[in-house]
Amino acid sequence: MRALLLAILIAPAALGQQIRVEPRLFEKDHHYFLSGGLTWLERGDYYNSPGAVFSGAYYLRETDALEIRAVIFASWLGSSGQQVVNSTGLVPDSQRPVSLLAAGWRHSLAYGKVALAGSILHFDVQGGGDLGTLLTDRALTPAACGFFGVVARLGNHFYGQLDLALVGSLEQRSSSVFAVGFLPLLTLGGWL
Repeated sequence: MRALLLAILIAPAALGQQIRVEPRLFEKDHHYFLSGGLTWLERGDYYNSPGAVFSGAYYLRETDALEIRAVIFASWLGSSGQQVVNSTGLVPDSQRPVSLLAAGWRHSLAYGKVALAGSILHFDVQGGGDLGTLLTDRALTPAACGFFGVVARLGNHFYGQLDLALVGSLEQRSSSVFAVGFLPLLTLGGWL
């Protein structure tokens, strides 16, 4: 009962205080976002696959965008795969990734702000999916990507993006195989 009386007495004072919220500075609605950066495809297939990624997105509204990604891989047979080739003469039937081209949808799940070293970092937590193709040294294979990530405003018209993606592709090896890999993407870019 005392707590209720105290709340009733304090509430008018709390309502009289002015609350200031900083306006949204990281606006995406009807803007083009272009970026480039680095990635690494890890799918347990005996290949080391670092790459360069280029992406573009157009935000139809503040929370939804159409996007396209192009990744070029510089893949080589890793030491364990090379050891198998050297000791047995057999080559793994996995296919060496060359490039990935995918298009899809990106959705902002939450908008946030964090105080860092005297400044405010504005960011979006996002998720989405893409469909496209993974070009390997042997074939053009259908591919699908699902991702979760963070896009942060780093300055006027400058942003950074980290996406953690799962990539699956249907490959014809000694039999049909759905190969799945992990693809972190770190990019920097700007918006128009």
